[in-house]
This record gives sequence, C-alpha cells and structure tokens, in this order.
Amino acid sequence: MRSERRTSANERNKDLVDIINASWTRGTPIPRTLPGQGGTHRFDIFCPKIIGMVGMKVPSTTATRFITIKMVPRLPEETIEDFAFADNPEFVELRRKLARWAADNAVALGDAKPEQPPGFHNRLAANWRLLFAIADLAGGAWAKRARQAAIKLSQQHAEPSQGRRLLAALQEIYMNRAEIPSAEIVQLLAADPDAEWCEYRGRTPITQRQLAVLLKEYEIYPVVLHPTKRLDLSRHGYRRAQFKDAFARFLPADPNIRTSGVK
Repeated sequence: MRSERRTSANERNKDLVDIINASWTRGTPIPRTLPGQGGTHRFDIFCPKIIGMVGMKVPSTTATRFITIKMVPRLPEETIEDFAFADNPEFVELRRKLARWAADNAVALGDAKPEQPPGFHNRLAANWRLLFAIADLAGGAWAKRARQAAIKLSQQHAEPSQGRRLLAALQEIYMNRAEIPSAEIVQLLAADPDAEWCEYRGRTPITQRQLAVLLKEYEIYPVVLHPTKRLDLSRHGYRRAQFKDAFARFLPADPNIRTSGVK
C-alpha cells in the first residue's frame, strides 16, 4: 500500500520564506525539482515582488527584507475608481515606456549611491537604495517625496529589539547622571506605567537580574559603585561611561527607536 505524504501549511510557508530570503540577494538561485522532468533545476529568483498577506506572520529576519504597506478599509466618503484587472493597451504602453526608461538609465541606477535619511543603514538602506535612485533621476519633487514616504513607512512597521529599546530608555535616565545603582535603575524604568518595563514580559516589573541579562548582549556589566569594606554597603550599578559606545552604535538618529518616556 503506497502512502502519499501531504505537504503541510507550515512547510509551504517555510518554502515561501526561503524564497523571499534568497531572492533578496542577487545571484542566489534556489534548487527545485520539476514534475516529470527529473533532476534538480536552479532558478534565479532575484527580482521585485509584491506579496499580499493577512497580518505579518513572518520571521523578523524576513520582515526586514520588506517594504510594508498596510492596507485599511476605506471610509464611506472615500471614492475609489474600480479596477478591471484587465491587461489592456494602456498597460501595454506603460510597460513599454518603463522598460525603455529602465534600459536608458540602467548604468546610472546601478552605480547610484543616493543619500539616505537619518537612521537608514544596512538592510533598511538596501531596501530603499534603488527606489531613491529612481526618484532622484526622475527629478522634481520625487526625491523629497520618496524619502518622506520611506521614513513614514519605516516608522510604522519597524520594531527595534528589546535591547535597543532598553538602551533608549537608559539614555534618557543617564542624561544628568554619571552613575546609578542597579536597584534605582529598575525603579526608574518601572515608574512609567505606559512603558514595557513596569510589566516586563507581561508579568512583574523588570528586575536587576533581567536588566543585567539584556545589557550583557552589549558587553555592559554591573560594577561596584563606591566600594567599601562591607559587602552589604558596596552597591552595584552602572556608570554612564559604560554606555558610551553602545549609545553611539545602536542609537543613531533612528526614526524607529521609541523611548519609554522615562525622565
């Protein structure tokens, strides 16, 4: 009796994620077996894609390869022209013009190094580089409009790591302090009822141990402040100087960083 293995939804989703991740980088083909042809065929899948989905149920590393545009229901007073989903002569002419423009400007676009908005680095900058280059070549107000849209879309959907959110909160706490004991830091963090630290991970206020674990990622460790001969009087905490490198590297003028509101 032959048993056929069914492909689960999770496996299909994993395949889609693998395709998205691989297609972000030029020259990264994926192997696939074609029905009835045998052997393994490699496909170069580097190209722009438009993917519609309900919610953002994808790994964070995959989401950073997206430019996300959230769709919302229209208001009753909003009018939208019906779209027939037909490949008519108008679209044929539009494709012809776009192909000609792309061919004429391929070298300029390939060599372009457009100016990036503050906080646009690494993958975020790579996602927008070609779009900024196209806007710059188009001239007029397109360069400004493209960067305004990029900043707004990035602010809406990008979520900094918990560690970076903690650094942002600590940067405010240390504005006028040279050193602070760990016990006081967690009190200050938890004092803001709207911040995540007052119910850390949906439970109790953040503890000194949890603070130390998060800061360990940045090689920042508690030190003894004003040491004495008595262990119970030697308070542990952090000095502002310990955060100098982390603040500079992980908290640039990033539009996505949201602070906790701690003063």
